[in-house]
Amino acid sequence: MSSTPNRYQGLGRRRLYLIRHGHVNYFDAAGHPLDPRSVPLSAEGEAQVQAASSLLQGVTFDRAISSDYPRAIQTLEMVLSGRSDSCLTESTAALREIRAGRLSQMPPESYDTEVAEAYHWSQQPGAGFLRGERWDDFGARVLAWFRILLADPNWQNAVVASHDAVNRVLISWLMSGDLSSLPFLEQDHACVNIVDVDRPIADGSVKAYLRLLNHTPCNPIKFGERSTVMERITQSMLSM
Repeated sequence: MSSTPNRYQGLGRRRLYLIRHGHVNYFDAAGHPLDPRSVPLSAEGEAQVQAASSLLQGVTFDRAISSDYPRAIQTLEMVLSGRSDSCLTESTAALREIRAGRLSQMPPESYDTEVAEAYHWSQQPGAGFLRGERWDDFGARVLAWFRILLADPNWQNAVVASHDAVNRVLISWLMSGDLSSLPFLEQDHACVNIVDVDRPIADGSVKAYLRLLNHTPCNPIKFGERSTVMERITQSMLSM
């Protein structure tokens, strides 16, 4: 029997490593919300990212990109720390997390439907995230950047360190061509996702293959984790 043809060996296929930043404190000791644009990783978040960094030590990256928020930049720098083959890092505002409205102005009676279920609102035309940025505007922002990355032929392995909702947009779009899966794609702190992508075809679409979803090296079996990302935020708000 002849050897397997090269076209079945995935030689032209590229690999994306999508990482969510590690844990941060969005509320101060008195329970007041902090500016999410400037919060750094907590000590717990640094430990989570260090575990992800150890997992990825054997991978060589051609491109390394993050959101321009401190927690994402810090995550990417920690993932690449200590490598002799590290590529230059990039940061972009296009990968900023979806912008919430003023949480302090949201009445507690709305928490169950608007906060705990916030990602389900992404399926409603014209809806915003926690009375802030519209989901359709956010998706358009992230995907416009992503299409440019896919069109660049000069990388084989790329690592992207960003945010919960950003990863959900990218994975849902790659899997189904829309955001229909977004509410169900949990993204825990410092999780690693791996997606293989073929070159875009003439109409701009791309075939993608999900290899790993929401893997947290610091807690691989999700011990003690039953609540969703937004349920945990809701609990924090109720404790204010």
